[in-house]
Amino acid sequence: MVIRRNISLESAHIKKLEPLTKKHEGNLSAAIRDAVDVAEIALHRYGSIENAISSIATEQKDLTAREKSIETGKNVMLSSPIFLWALKWTKGIPLDKVIIDEMLDPLKIKTISELDKYINGISRESGWNCEVSIFCMDDISPATATVTIAGDNELYRNFLAQLVVMFLVHNKGLDIDVVHRRATSVRIDLKKREEGTQPEAANNHFGYLKDAIHEFMSKNEFWRNLIEIYSSVNYNIVSLHKDHYEDILACNTPLDAIIFESISKKHISSIPHRDFLNLLKKTHESQMLIDKIELFDNGLNIYHNYKNEKAAQKIRDYYISLLKANGHEYEAKYSTSLIVLNHICCKG
Repeated sequence: MVIRRNISLESAHIKKLEPLTKKHEGNLSAAIRDAVDVAEIALHRYGSIENAISSIATEQKDLTAREKSIETGKNVMLSSPIFLWALKWTKGIPLDKVIIDEMLDPLKIKTISELDKYINGISRESGWNCEVSIFCMDDISPATATVTIAGDNELYRNFLAQLVVMFLVHNKGLDIDVVHRRATSVRIDLKKREEGTQPEAANNHFGYLKDAIHEFMSKNEFWRNLIEIYSSVNYNIVSLHKDHYEDILACNTPLDAIIFESISKKHISSIPHRDFLNLLKKTHESQMLIDKIELFDNGLNIYHNYKNEKAAQKIRDYYISLLKANGHEYEAKYSTSLIVLNHICCKG
């Protein structure tokens, strides 16, 4: 039922109703009905017109630190799927120190308890749903520390672990001692490293792809072509040093010590024997000269798939010569797919 009554409005009230009259294409009655609905809500919330006017006029939402940083452009918002995708495909590539310092300012965070509080605040505000716990005996200069990160998402856990651990590495002189992984948590024990040394364990744990990515980006066409070649033949390719290949072309018996000397920065005879054996396994399995090398206390087994007996004999003699160049005598037995090398003695 519509009741029609005369009302009087001053020009100031008409002006205030302009947004509503525009909404209703000049229909003043419809605009007033909307104004009445708004007034009813305000009265319900604030109790009186006076309280509503006063509260609405002074009420202003306080932005969180994260919201302020987004408003100023210091931070940006990413959808969870995009951020998780980025974390997945950058795993093994360490954050630059300047990036970590930007997130965890060492000039503002002086103690471990401050770090604990600050990183948990970031986790909550960012929606990562991870709880960080840092335990140590000394709040300022700890000799050891234990970092525990609990949360359902492994990518978030690993990202937070890198932030916290590398802060402790750069600013407290620590390095990773042991990493314990569980289904929904990771615990990282750290210890003081010797002054002047690099945090090798932490760099290897969080940056194991750093050198590989650097090489790939500097020569990406070469590596893309090489990947295509290797994958197209299911990795049935042997890679050789160019000098080694030249010796083969010249029908000389190659020694191929160059690759070991280049990696170790030592003459082959100066490389400690156990280190040399580990290097031999790493390089020759990667070069795919053989299938597999097993190392034992007094010998090694070399598995291969060379069908030609002369080839098997050549590969046997090659390894005996290589081990002799390192200063150690071995005797060998070979079969269709296995060469067994037993340690006899060593020089000096």
